[in-house]
Amino acid sequence: MNLCSNDCRILAYIRTPSPGYSVYLGESVHFALSFDGGSSYTPLFKNYGMLFAKCRFSEENGIVSAGVRELELCLSSDGEYIITGREVIRHQVKNGIFMTSFETEKTGCLVEWRTKDFIKFTEPRLCQEKSSFSCLTTGARPGKIPENLGIDSGDACELSIPAQLAELIAIGDIEPRYAKTLLPQRIAVSSVDEIANVKADIIYTDGSRHQKRVRWELDGLDASRPGSYKIEGKIQCRRFDFPVEERPWGDPIVKYYQGKYYFIGTDDRGGNKMFEIRRADSPELLFSEDSERSVILDYTPGKYESTFWAPELHIAGGKMRIFCTLGKGGFDPQSHVMTLRDGGDMLNPADWSEPKRCVMPDGRFLGTNPLGDGKNGITLDMTYFEQDGEGYVSFSFRTWAGTDSGSMLMFAKTDPDQPWMLKSFPVLMSRPEYGWENIDGTDNNEGPHPIVTEDKIFIVYSGGNAAGDTYVLGMLTADRRSDLLDMRSWEKSQRPVLASDFVKGELGCGHNGFFTDEYGDIYITYHGHKTLGNSERIDGIRRVQLKPDGRPHLWLSAEQDLPRECESVSMEVKIK
Repeated sequence: MNLCSNDCRILAYIRTPSPGYSVYLGESVHFALSFDGGSSYTPLFKNYGMLFAKCRFSEENGIVSAGVRELELCLSSDGEYIITGREVIRHQVKNGIFMTSFETEKTGCLVEWRTKDFIKFTEPRLCQEKSSFSCLTTGARPGKIPENLGIDSGDACELSIPAQLAELIAIGDIEPRYAKTLLPQRIAVSSVDEIANVKADIIYTDGSRHQKRVRWELDGLDASRPGSYKIEGKIQCRRFDFPVEERPWGDPIVKYYQGKYYFIGTDDRGGNKMFEIRRADSPELLFSEDSERSVILDYTPGKYESTFWAPELHIAGGKMRIFCTLGKGGFDPQSHVMTLRDGGDMLNPADWSEPKRCVMPDGRFLGTNPLGDGKNGITLDMTYFEQDGEGYVSFSFRTWAGTDSGSMLMFAKTDPDQPWMLKSFPVLMSRPEYGWENIDGTDNNEGPHPIVTEDKIFIVYSGGNAAGDTYVLGMLTADRRSDLLDMRSWEKSQRPVLASDFVKGELGCGHNGFFTDEYGDIYITYHGHKTLGNSERIDGIRRVQLKPDGRPHLWLSAEQDLPRECESVSMEVKIK
């Protein structure tokens, strides 16, 4: 890549709020690069905020959202770039019973971040005044405000940077998109079966790769007659429309199990209170009218009367389970686990156990004072994974004792053979501290779901307004061999890993799940919507691409994965 001139600059700025982009997002640090001395700028990270102030907490432990304004940039004598902004906090003001407005207040404090490369940043640090350091270069307001960035009231600061650094920043911002196909031009085989094992190696713009199956046209190829043949093929790429079906569902989960695909989700449209499971031979067929369907649990007076939410299919202790959220009556969602009997039919209600409510090691129900602060609450969105024979759960907890705590992610070890029985007391994993998690008065960390790779565990969760355009995904990452109950083992993303319009036309995407297909490829399931302000949930699916550093990339559209015009390939085959 050779983009740079001798006058490269980086711009930090605040964005003007707009429909679908709240002031909670706008009052964060955005960055853009210029390779022509500031005449034009290209936004980084899709013109979305990259650095967010952390919230404050009220005396009653409620969330007080925070943002920044009046940005400044400088290069210190020790080679660190320092970004500062004036902290603002937002107070909710009740206007009658149903109306809420927000008042913004400057605190007089600064929020500071440091970086050497504008790729990795320190956590935001709150300070009363600027740190004591020797400043080699101080940023200035740009002479011309770029119109393509939506900068709010000229709140921007630019700084000259070395060409080599600008090039590294640009490379770090590259999204994986199809670049080329690697395929042998000719092969020698002894049997036709060997041809089916030849796959296409797809190279992406960020340097990552993915092997794809090829459906070779072998009609007329006679392996008993030695010679050379040219064969045609089509690279296989699963493509899902958004939505996968017009009927609205929430919290979609797909599972490949014993050669079949299964779907389950939240179906509360029109007051529905039930869990339905579907079965099909492929994930695509799950959303056809021909898929097998069965309601395996529904409204039961005195037992399960409300909040049939967020069911997930997991193998725990070698058995198929459903981790789900049920309410006995009124509004009291709590985490439960159902178990499929050995040899049971997933679509037969009689083959599922009664839901068992989750309990802590001392036998108390999970929502009973899990943090030891005397506050009870609701538990929901429980997910599960296993590591070294141990079972782990992550779930969302919320309390209104004194004030709304916001939904928080909790983490615990559990018994794989009885996953409703925790082996450790829950520990706080994450609260909605950033402006993309606590937004417009909605403070959410919910819907966690894991990806487990050879060396990492990623827990992707939802933040922001679950019913709005600002619903997003965040991510927690840990090494597989670390002490997973020590929350210092987990690194939290400072910015979302998926947000509105990261895939064109898909808004408010959240409450995700992951599944691995019969070929070992990972896919994300999620719900969102297509029109600003429309909160009716529709579902999507797409493949997850692992980047060169092993992190999952969640917004690779099918056309970015493999353009249709690149599906057809050919190869010369020599029959020995």
